[in-house]
Amino acid sequence: MSQPEPDLVATPDSGGRSCPPGPDRSPDGPAVIGGRAREHAKRMVRVVGYLAVWPLYVRTKLLDRWLGDQAFQMASQALSRYPGPIGNAMRTAFYRLTLPRCGVDARLEFGTILNQPTVEIGRHVYIGLSCSIGACVIEDDVLIGSNVDIISGRRQHYFHRLDRPIREQGGHYERIVVGADCWIGNSSVIMANVGSQSIVAAGSVVTRDVPPRSIVAGNPATVLRQR
Repeated sequence: MSQPEPDLVATPDSGGRSCPPGPDRSPDGPAVIGGRAREHAKRMVRVVGYLAVWPLYVRTKLLDRWLGDQAFQMASQALSRYPGPIGNAMRTAFYRLTLPRCGVDARLEFGTILNQPTVEIGRHVYIGLSCSIGACVIEDDVLIGSNVDIISGRRQHYFHRLDRPIREQGGHYERIVVGADCWIGNSSVIMANVGSQSIVAAGSVVTRDVPPRSIVAGNPATVLRQR
């Protein structure tokens, strides 16, 4: 009987000729091996993140009975001060444990604070440095620059009466929705919904709902054109 031919691979030192793979020759190239190593490192960082935040999560759940949302806010403020990849992993792990929804690959940078435990964060979301996030839903594939404020609507404080201080007049909180595949530029203030696939220029103040696939800029933000 004829023996089966060995699998052949082309190697750089073979002049393009196919040679049987030896013990020191792998069919997987350096890019594949490097990709596997990076994925393994990411998984390890995620595990470290969960282990690091577990005591904080337990304490937050216990304090929630007496402090309500303030317990979550305290934890978010504390977590915002951890730098680097481990800090990012800790924030993602904690929010996956506490929020209704948070993508496993969401990334929240140093200094970013979530003010409400009702926030929802989709997959592949990036939130830059020193952001303040109120009650909102951030859908998949959203990019948010640094120093962005997402405020819970435009009517948080009523000011109709002059015989009472503004702080005593109450207000109305709205849940803002940032649609999928949006890009929010640095130092923007978001007080209304942003339609999917829209771009908000840096420094803009969004006071009215942005239609899908729009590019807006200014204070107050206006539509410059459609994508």
